[in-house]
Amino acid sequence: AAGALERGRGAERRNKGTNPLDELPLIPFLLETLNREYSKTDTRTVAAPHFFQHCDAAGYTFFWCHKEKDNKMRCMTANLIGIWLQRMGHVRQYALGVALVIVEERRHDIVALCVLRGRGMPAIVGGHGAAGLREDVAYVAANRERMTDYLCWEGPTISRPVLEGRVLK
Repeated sequence: AAGALERGRGAERRNKGTNPLDELPLIPFLLETLNREYSKTDTRTVAAPHFFQHCDAAGYTFFWCHKEKDNKMRCMTANLIGIWLQRMGHVRQYALGVALVIVEERRHDIVALCVLRGRGMPAIVGGHGAAGLREDVAYVAANRERMTDYLCWEGPTISRPVLEGRVLK
């Protein structure tokens, strides 16, 4: 019965229509290429330079997120990131996101960088996926060091030690 239910949900998803992000005009830089570089090569020396060399800032919107959480348990904060990644799953091929849990004593905060195809926050992302994201990276070159540090999960621009991280790609 569970298998039939899953098949029904899959058919329901297919019937909802096309993803509006499929209609965006073609651009030379594709996140698919960056995701491949990010997964298979050194981030600081290969993937991040590839990103900055080929990124078309006019074709993407960049978002920062900082959520202050007073969760005393790491698993509670990690669950929040997992929920965010799950809710963003339907735009995975149009996005790259890095969410980090940064720690100071018993305080676990979430910081994130999200790169989305197109201009602005697509309506398809919805309120849950967009929660806490703010469009703030107008000049990619000026934020190169910070963006690289987030992609690498370490570096001088991250204010506190990184406890863990997760990637949307």
